Amino acid sequence: MNENLISELESAAAIIMAPPNLVTNEQRHNAEYIFINFRKFKSPFVICREILDNCQVHYVLFEAAETLKSALIREWSFLLDSDKFSLRQYLMHYITTKQVPVFVRDRLLQVIAIMVKRASVEDGGRERANILQEVESIILNAESEKKILGFNIIANLMQEYASTVKSTDVGLPWEVHFKAKKQFESTDLKRIFQFCVQLLSEVRLISIYESVYEADQAPALRLSESWSEIILSPQLLPLMFQVFWKVKEYEGLSHHALTCLVQLASLNGSVVSSDNIRLEYLKSYMENFSKLVSSVTIKNKESLGVSNIVKKLILFFINDIQKLPTQLQDSYLDELTRLTCSFCKGAALEDVSSDEEKFYNDSFDNMMEAWTSILQEYAVNSNGNIQECAVQIFNTYIQFHLAPPDGSRQNNENEVQEIEDNEDIDRISFKDQLQTVGMFGRIIPAHALPIIYKLLEVNTEKLKMSLQLMESRAMNMSESTNLDNLFEDIHWVILIAGHILCMDSDGETPMIPSEMMQYSIDQLRQGNTSLESSLNVLAAAHQINSVPSDIDRCDHIVRIVSDILKLCVVENSAAEAKLGHFMSPEVSSTIMWFLKRWCLSYLLPVENYYQEVSPILVGAVGKDTEGAIFVVNFILDKIYSNICHFHSEPILLRDTVDLLTALVCIKQKQSLCIVKSKSLWNVIGLQEKLTPGRLPSNIRRDLFKSFVLAGVALRDVQELNGYFDQILRPLKLRFDNMITQETFRVNYHKEEVQKEVIDVLESFIGIAKGSHMSTVQILFQFLAPMLAELPKVLTFYNNYQVVVQLILELFGQCAKNMLCYLCQLDSKKLYESTLATVQAYAKCNSNKFSGESLAEENSFQDLALILDLLTFILSKDCIDLCPNDEEVVTVTASDVSLFGLNFIMPLMTVDLLKYPSLCSQYYRLLVLINDIYPEKICNLPQNLFQQLLSSIELGLTQFGSDIAQASLDFIQGMASYFFRNSLQQSAICQAMKPFLKMLLDLTLSHQINSDLMSSASTCIYALMCCYEEEYKMLVERLIKSQSDPLVADRLAAAFHNLTLNVAMSGERQPKLKFRDNFDKFIANVQGFLLVKFLSVGDGKCSAELKIDDEHVNSMGTLHGGLSATLVDCITSFALMTKISCQHVSVDMHVSYVKGARKGEDVLVNASVRRIGKAIVFSEARITDKKTGDLLVEGLHTQYLLRDK
Repeated sequence: MNENLISELESAAAIIMAPPNLVTNEQRHNAEYIFINFRKFKSPFVICREILDNCQVHYVLFEAAETLKSALIREWSFLLDSDKFSLRQYLMHYITTKQVPVFVRDRLLQVIAIMVKRASVEDGGRERANILQEVESIILNAESEKKILGFNIIANLMQEYASTVKSTDVGLPWEVHFKAKKQFESTDLKRIFQFCVQLLSEVRLISIYESVYEADQAPALRLSESWSEIILSPQLLPLMFQVFWKVKEYEGLSHHALTCLVQLASLNGSVVSSDNIRLEYLKSYMENFSKLVSSVTIKNKESLGVSNIVKKLILFFINDIQKLPTQLQDSYLDELTRLTCSFCKGAALEDVSSDEEKFYNDSFDNMMEAWTSILQEYAVNSNGNIQECAVQIFNTYIQFHLAPPDGSRQNNENEVQEIEDNEDIDRISFKDQLQTVGMFGRIIPAHALPIIYKLLEVNTEKLKMSLQLMESRAMNMSESTNLDNLFEDIHWVILIAGHILCMDSDGETPMIPSEMMQYSIDQLRQGNTSLESSLNVLAAAHQINSVPSDIDRCDHIVRIVSDILKLCVVENSAAEAKLGHFMSPEVSSTIMWFLKRWCLSYLLPVENYYQEVSPILVGAVGKDTEGAIFVVNFILDKIYSNICHFHSEPILLRDTVDLLTALVCIKQKQSLCIVKSKSLWNVIGLQEKLTPGRLPSNIRRDLFKSFVLAGVALRDVQELNGYFDQILRPLKLRFDNMITQETFRVNYHKEEVQKEVIDVLESFIGIAKGSHMSTVQILFQFLAPMLAELPKVLTFYNNYQVVVQLILELFGQCAKNMLCYLCQLDSKKLYESTLATVQAYAKCNSNKFSGESLAEENSFQDLALILDLLTFILSKDCIDLCPNDEEVVTVTASDVSLFGLNFIMPLMTVDLLKYPSLCSQYYRLLVLINDIYPEKICNLPQNLFQQLLSSIELGLTQFGSDIAQASLDFIQGMASYFFRNSLQQSAICQAMKPFLKMLLDLTLSHQINSDLMSSASTCIYALMCCYEEEYKMLVERLIKSQSDPLVADRLAAAFHNLTLNVAMSGERQPKLKFRDNFDKFIANVQGFLLVKFLSVGDGKCSAELKIDDEHVNSMGTLHGGLSATLVDCITSFALMTKISCQHVSVDMHVSYVKGARKGEDVLVNASVRRIGKAIVFSEARITDKKTGDLLVEGLHTQYLLRDK
């Protein structure tokens, strides 16, 4: 029979390996089916040995090895120790005596490794130690081929104990695998490492080397003190560096060698807890590293590993580096500088190459990250070498970001660079690099700033010449290329300048960097600069054709800013000369970005924030200075120009409006120069003249946000009213003219009318977003009449999604930014308009929702905006900042939110709730209302309350664990409120009674996620407090429904223990006790509640189950999860008849042979096969009661938790 099977397998292998044109698909599928069945053979060990001995077909040999592996994992628990030993000895003999393909050998080695690992769980690693002894003997004494085999055995063994994708699933749970891994690492791993070091020292470079401390992403090497003798050996580090040196040209080995060095650079833990030990180790590492990198050329693939070494050393040893001898520190810093410059060059070349792998880019990022830590930790004055390093790196970065002749940047001729909405721009993509370059620049300002302003001035002159050329004639290809390079140069110089002069201040108050402030002060003290000269240069920004005679005495920071302003003038001149389309939108955006950063930090500085301030900076752009007024007006004029001339560039407009917002928002309390500036009124007048739709929608709204924020600086009420009247009145007139016209009802659908409506709504949203505590009353008085008209507008435009969503968003922004400051009367106005709008939306859409994907998507967006709106309104009851409001509250925010829910709840279909974000918003709002005002929930109309409870019922089962958790929180909150206020007899409380049975059913049938079981138990406890009699009736009914007296008795005992000594008082302590009891209760009853026990005793257990609705899968057959649960529980009951100590599952393997359907009876027979000192092996068979057919076979391995 075996000969026939082998012959069949060989024929099938020939078909599988045959070319496609020689076999049919059916033949190939049949052949594959033969091997699939072969892998399922039970106890295939004899036939596999026969195949390995007699078969010559490599594919069949591999399949035999694969089948051996699967069978060992599946049947390990039932193999005798003698059979395991015999099989391992056979496999060892086989691979050492037979010549087999590498892929077959590797799979057999993996089988051996799996056997050793599984055995080590039971014997503590004794067999593994014996095998290592055998393998070490082979490596030391056998011929070369046998040596390599020994190396591969150890490599496979190590891999099985690793936590990587290469380690195999050997049927062990994670906890047991981790325990075995730790036991291996604390014993035999040190032995292997020491053995490898010994071999490496004898220049025996072997394949096991790639596994020694190799790991994905090279995690930190944290070792205990027991490793000190090996890892701190003076010979180890020189040896490891020498190994890399020797294998450097062999790519397959060099990567692993470098990975080892990276991990050794991160050595930490108790093995280096002593300062002296750390310093000695670090000194040795740095000396060897410096020697290596100074003697070889680092290739692109090696650069990543080398940069990781640098990063790890700085991360783990930065404080220790400063304690080393100065000469060693300087030597190390010099090597880092050379590597950084080299990687910078490599990254620049990669950027223009077609190669997708960017080794040097990643390496350069790592080096710059390391330098960030170095610059932060080192005191610049204590190590002059830092400044020299900074000069070299700064110069290199500049060089490779500028085109010739100023730099060495190469251009990719095949790539046309444009600013795209869907890709990150340079200031985002290279943000980390630029921040570090900025740090370098601030360390050496006397070197960096002159380079910056000279480059700006030279390139500005080149740009002026190009514009003059364009005015006279068309450019040729060479001139056009040079202009593109010029724009790229200017772009990068401005980016670098912005990161030198300013620091990122996300979430913090923007300030002038201390290095820049001190540099400006030192310049003045040394007599190199003067305030008068600085002001002259700043004022000369408009004069692009002349240079002030005293420009060399200008403060360098002011000079750079003046150069940027001159670039703005050049751009404006080009636009006015109808050459604006030749200008670079990228450069224009970068200028706006620079001015925003600079204004936030330097313009109108708060002197109290600084210990010492620069007289030049304060005198030039400080509060109430002519320089500050000049700069403000200049920037506002530039904003005007950009809106006027570059309205088709969305990214440029975005940066322009961001600059305006920053200008008016951050500095609003410092000076009135902004709000009273004629230039600001020019911008305001310009936006009024622009036709609707001329600007992108988000630009229009942010313009109005800026205009409104500017008014915060006005403290006089009359001035403030006058300012807002001039801004808002034209907008009100536009709105009134639209709505009040008799033709609106007829013409509302026309495109020009729609654009006008959209434009006005965007402006209103901007006004709401710009509201401030000091201005909110005036702004709301303006908006309130228009808000009251919007329900009517929404009714007209109910089929125009853009208009509908803008109206909903406007109400949301009003609630978010204004409501908390409004008095009760104004709040009521907003509530009324909000409810009218939501009601109008619900009325228009009550019969319109369809199953079409587009309509569903639109409905999702609409309802998300409404839920946001209702949530923002609800926050009024949490945060009310309205001063001295003594008006009587007649309508609360929670009332509005609940009535709003009443309108939209019928629209919240199950299909719409399948959108995760919408579903989360909806249930979050329900829980929030319930947490703040449960009494409001109780006073809801009966129909609304029933709809709400239906939503909660859906949430428990339909939408995932997060929503189920929210539903449980709602139920618990309501039940606790009922109990605290003795409302058990109320109709509302009675309506929630079905949730008690529902939750009991869900938990007992295991239909609630196990992570939520704790929440479910506290929820059930709260319901039991309210419905104690109902709970007793449910328990009694459940017990009586059990036909098996044994099950009924055990169930009664379990319910008794559940509430034993638990007071139904709703207090915290009994609730926690109930939760603990409930965990034990569920673990106890789920095993026997589903089945009828037939017999239990002497290591055996038999049970019967009738398959019902809750037991089947989507195909109507016995659910695989339930089958596995039956194997688990019934074998555990069988074990309990033998041993009374606690036990945990170690392994369980379930084979599904045949299905069973609803209404059929199945038998479960379990028995204990073998009980070891700590491990128990059991099996279970699930059969059809009527036919006797085997349905499921399960093998269960458990670990005994015996008392020590």
